[in-house]
Amino acid sequence: MDEEAAGHLGAHQVSGQFFNEPIDLGGLPELHLQEFEPLDPNYLRIRLIGDAIFAVIVVIAAIVLAFLVPWLIPLGGGAGLLLLILLIARLQRLEVNHLGYLVRDKDFSFRRGIISRNVTTVPFARVQHVSIDRGPLARHFGLATLEVRTAGAGLTVPGMNHETATALKALVVDRAGALADEELADEELVNQQPVDDWKPAEYRLPAHDEELW
Repeated sequence: MDEEAAGHLGAHQVSGQFFNEPIDLGGLPELHLQEFEPLDPNYLRIRLIGDAIFAVIVVIAAIVLAFLVPWLIPLGGGAGLLLLILLIARLQRLEVNHLGYLVRDKDFSFRRGIISRNVTTVPFARVQHVSIDRGPLARHFGLATLEVRTAGAGLTVPGMNHETATALKALVVDRAGALADEELADEELVNQQPVDDWKPAEYRLPAHDEELW
């Protein structure tokens, strides 16, 4: 018996019986119906400040170009860019209102998207790294960005209150460590289970004068 078969046998002895019952999909929890926590209101202010800075740059560039080329060209281009900036600011307001995070017993989720909602969920047991990032504006408004990384992916939650992000970081690290210890203990329990006595099949090589088939 190879190691894989022995492992299956050990797992079978731990559980006693093997069950593979169908799951009622109608009874599963719907994540998008859960109450997600909104981001800090100051995060929208930071996004709008960035838009305002870009709008000022566009106006200054249009004024400078008005002295170099016919004024209708920079006026039309500048007006078009300002309208685009206003549209982007409106979309950013809608986007920030739809951003949110959810903490459950065994995982952490982040929701984003306006037209198409996207929810990313990271189980605590798969977390490998948690960090907090703060830029100049974020520090001024008391905000932080929480980054949760796994082996394959992860998620980034911007616009969180710094104290909330710090507390959530500690929670994720604590839950990840506890679940990792539980998985390790379960593996050790399976490995310690006795396997029924078994004997490998006996094979005899044919003699030189015997037929192989």
